[in-house]
Amino acid sequence: MTSEPFRITQAVFTELPVRGGSHWYFLELSNADGVTGLAEFSYGVNSIAVARAIAQMVEELRDEEITDETKIPDMVGLSPAFLQSDRVLATAITAIRNAILDAQAQIAEVPLYRLLGGSVIESVELYGNINRSMLKSDSGDSNRSPASFAAVAERAAEEGFGNIKCAPFDECKAPFDGSGLPDEAKAGLDRIAAVKEAIGDKVNLFVDCHSRFDLESALALEPELAARGVAWYEEPVSYRTHRDDLAAINAAATMDVAGAEDAYGVNVFQSLIAANVTDVVMPDVKYCGGAGEAVLIGNALEAISPGSVSMHSPAGPVSMLASAHATAAFNGSRPLEHAVWEVDWRATVLEPAEHIHDGQLFIPDGYGIGATLNEELMSSNGRRWSAT
Repeated sequence: MTSEPFRITQAVFTELPVRGGSHWYFLELSNADGVTGLAEFSYGVNSIAVARAIAQMVEELRDEEITDETKIPDMVGLSPAFLQSDRVLATAITAIRNAILDAQAQIAEVPLYRLLGGSVIESVELYGNINRSMLKSDSGDSNRSPASFAAVAERAAEEGFGNIKCAPFDECKAPFDGSGLPDEAKAGLDRIAAVKEAIGDKVNLFVDCHSRFDLESALALEPELAARGVAWYEEPVSYRTHRDDLAAINAAATMDVAGAEDAYGVNVFQSLIAANVTDVVMPDVKYCGGAGEAVLIGNALEAISPGSVSMHSPAGPVSMLASAHATAAFNGSRPLEHAVWEVDWRATVLEPAEHIHDGQLFIPDGYGIGATLNEELMSSNGRRWSAT
């Protein structure tokens, strides 16, 4: 991706507490003309390590004129294979790539999706991930009852989400005692049944298993999910450690099997689809190499397997907006993930405020990603520091 030259003169980090110990982390890279690109690098307890890695890479890049953000890994001596093996460095390099793309689109005076080759678009379809709305708050425990799952899912359906995702198998972790369907999975199946009763057949239900199963238990679980009308079986096992098992599960499944939310680089995603390990890959704009890499992934895979790419985005509004630009650029037919109702002030993180209506994220007018951080909120609630 060749664009106007960008030379980094300043890097600023922001940490914003969210809920129940979770935080969102943002990177702003500026040049001498005051053009500032924005990215998110939230990676749980590893986020500070990511910030340190970004600071080190920024020092290596300060004297460079960057015209092609895809060359940044080469500029700091990191191969795609190495980045696939080191998620901290992959997240760091991805944040830099995203921030520079945002800045370069501003310099070119176009929205990011246009810089990435997309056509004019107003909004991108979302699916509602209800998991984070039931996380532990700062003052009490989360309610993981079937009735709680059903209530949140019903609200999402009423607000226009045609696809809803939940992660109901908290009690499960392979290996299990005995064979067949684990007893620990029954609570999750009760939650799924309650959700389906609440949302009916007009709304698709996606189920995320967070790699809690093994081959035998995942094969036993699949027909139970099918009987309850589940449309999407996400990572019953990890593609990293149990690739062959995931392929076997996919071969047996009657629904879409999805995964690879933490992969880096187009080659990994291509290999998973080519080998039928999954039906759907889930690039995350914070980890995969950024919005530009996501477009490479989308263009490569959608051409040979339509509907095989769905952007993973359970974090903050900066990463979701960048994901929307990427989805628009590769003309993705799958909805983009949105973690609904994690905090009631989420929309105010950005200026202009995040605009979601009837299950759609509306892309703001403006250049780059089209939004900046709300400085008042960052000053009052966040912690900011410079890379130097």
